[in-house]
This record gives sequence, C-alpha cells and structure tokens, in this order.
Amino acid sequence: MTLAPLLNAPPVIQIHAFAAIAAFAIGLVQLSAPKGTIPHRLIGWSWATLMLTVAISSFFIHIIRLWGPWSPIHLLSILVLVTLPLAVWRARQHDVRRHRTR
Repeated sequence: MTLAPLLNAPPVIQIHAFAAIAAFAIGLVQLSAPKGTIPHRLIGWSWATLMLTVAISSFFIHIIRLWGPWSPIHLLSILVLVTLPLAVWRARQHDVRRHRTR
C-alpha cells in the first residue's frame, strides 16, 4: 500500500482525507480519555474543527455526480454541519445527556 495516489490527488482531496484520518484518530483518543478534563475539552475542539473541515471540504469534491455535482455522501456532510454545532452547544452547556446523543 502506498500514499502516492493521495499525495498526487488535488489539494482539496488531500485536506479532506488527512482531516478525516486525524479526526478518526483523535476521536478514538477522545472516547477513551477521562471526560470533563481540560485535555478532553481541547481534544474535543480539535476533533470538532477537523470534522468541520471534513464536511466543508466535501462540498468541493465532485467525483461522484448523481444529482448535478452532488452525491449521497454530501447529505452526510449536511448532517454533520447541522449536528456538530448542536453537540458543541450541548457540551458547552454541560448537558452531557444530550451532548452524547449528537
């Protein structure tokens, strides 16, 4: 396996892929770390920023075109753009029960 195809891809695809990989890795750390601590909050902000980057960058990728320039995966990006701010807001309100459901 080689990273050559990714490294030769357009910059938006590189940004999207590396942000997604980083968000996945940070998400694993976040889920296993103690909750409510300062590192948990910093990692959470990092994860949220990476997820926002993944969602926004997806709108500039138009390889699969089912509905004009869009594909079903763009619906997931819309879902992330709606639920991510809600999850952050719930976390900032210390509403743990609703924060976990977002």
